Amino acid sequence: MKQERMTLSQKELDRIRIIGALVEGRMTNREAAEKLGLCQRQIIRIKKRFVAQGAAGLVHGNRGRTSRRRIGDEVRESVLKAYEEVYYDFNFSHFAECLNEREGIGISRSSVVRILKDEGIRSKKSVRRRPKLHRSRPRKVAAGMLWQTDATSFEWFGRGNGRATLHAYIDDATGIVTGACFTENECMAGYVAALGMGIEGYGLPMAIYSDRHTIFRSPKARAQDDEDRIEGNERNEGNERNKGNEGNEAGKGEPLSCFGRGLKDLGIGQIFALTPEAKGRVERLWNTMQDRLPGS
Repeated sequence: MKQERMTLSQKELDRIRIIGALVEGRMTNREAAEKLGLCQRQIIRIKKRFVAQGAAGLVHGNRGRTSRRRIGDEVRESVLKAYEEVYYDFNFSHFAECLNEREGIGISRSSVVRILKDEGIRSKKSVRRRPKLHRSRPRKVAAGMLWQTDATSFEWFGRGNGRATLHAYIDDATGIVTGACFTENECMAGYVAALGMGIEGYGLPMAIYSDRHTIFRSPKARAQDDEDRIEGNERNEGNERNKGNEGNEAGKGEPLSCFGRGLKDLGIGQIFALTPEAKGRVERLWNTMQDRLPGS
């Protein structure tokens, strides 16, 4: 009769060695339990199987069997077909949500990742991030203390349907998008409409954190800064030393843009970022929205 060959893992070999020593009387149940990380009752049951069946008794009963939880070939093919034909530009998490909500395929994200990776498909999010060059600024301690704002142009309505510009405000403390508005190009009307949504839903913020676009900051103020820099003004030299930090607050006597005058009338302060990294929360928001909105 031909004997079946059996390959054992290192864990199973260690278990056989320890249980063999236990059967021979060179080890107690307590010592065996400590070495294998099991309770003494389990050790007694394993010892009985070893005495009755030998080494084969310590091999897991499901060895060589197909798991009942294994995802069927039909489901795997459906997942791959959906990704290749419809959801090819989605990240894995978003794709898994769409399978459950739209396609009626009940499957976990980890299973989706395993299926796609087995086919050599990498997520669009699997890119190496550059190391941080500076420490992140801590969030504000309460909602409404600071709203970050920006706008970005993108093919929000699908490829080939043209570009639009999305203006948005995000609360620095909570990460809630307080308002957002589409326009054809970046403009004051888009920022005003999105701000109005936020004020209606969440009330007036204490300050708005933006870049130094002329919508937020008067060109006269920028020219004034240039003159001060040439003259070696101490205030502007300090601003240069603080470059990359939170930004500088609008001065009391500084010329204001139309948008800035409106904020002043509402009692809302203005802070200007000196680098894109300084307002990183709203910059990272675009990654999420560009990934989610076109597929919704």
